[in-house]
Amino acid sequence: MTRHAHELDSPGLTETIRTAVSHLLRAAGYAEETHDTRWEYAVEIARLLDFGLDNNDLRWLVRKGFVEHGREVTPPGDNSRIFRPTGNLTFAKRTCFVLTEAGIHFAIASCRKNGSPPVDSGPLFPTHHAPATLTPNWDMEMRELTVSGLIVKRYKWQAINQELVLNTFQEDGWPAVIDDPLPPKLEQDTKRRLHDTIKALNRNQQHPILRFHGNGTGEGIRWELVDAAKGNAPPASCKPACLAPLCNRSL
Repeated sequence: MTRHAHELDSPGLTETIRTAVSHLLRAAGYAEETHDTRWEYAVEIARLLDFGLDNNDLRWLVRKGFVEHGREVTPPGDNSRIFRPTGNLTFAKRTCFVLTEAGIHFAIASCRKNGSPPVDSGPLFPTHHAPATLTPNWDMEMRELTVSGLIVKRYKWQAINQELVLNTFQEDGWPAVIDDPLPPKLEQDTKRRLHDTIKALNRNQQHPILRFHGNGTGEGIRWELVDAAKGNAPPASCKPACLAPLCNRSL
């Protein structure tokens, strides 16, 4: 069972949160329909609070890696929305939220478990979000990481930490998030080591369509697909101002 699937049974997962993530999923669907970034359809904090959420609900979603947020600083007359990062668990009046790739899977699973499509989503409830179309593959013998047959990385030399992460994802069936699988070592900062491993996974990709990220705690790692056709994919340390593109659902 994936981590976010397990959380569908959490007693803290209220109907209010289900409704809010459903609304965020609808926004992500609009972004995909119009080939925009999710940030162009970022949902204002006031709207989410209208659903009955409080700041701790939002912090829970952030900590779980289901949403990202930034403060909107779009000047009047600009055609694209602009955001700046704020503290991980602090919000402002102009803070807006988007679902992460993990959040999309979580929202879809939540709606299906609840037996209903996302709020007012109509045809945007995405059968095309099916995880089978999104799952990478790590061939431990060939030492190749692929997505739908496209080679993302091919390792010619041993990369112990990277391969351990990929082995774990592959063995677990590519859940949205895994805990840090790297064994602890004396006098070594485990969070820094995981951060460096994530950066290495994102470097030198033959087809830059897969990005790894921390889960916000320094103790986990998540992944998402990105649309390489829209330009260079953002680095793993990308902040909301980067307006990272939505993953290419046609892969």
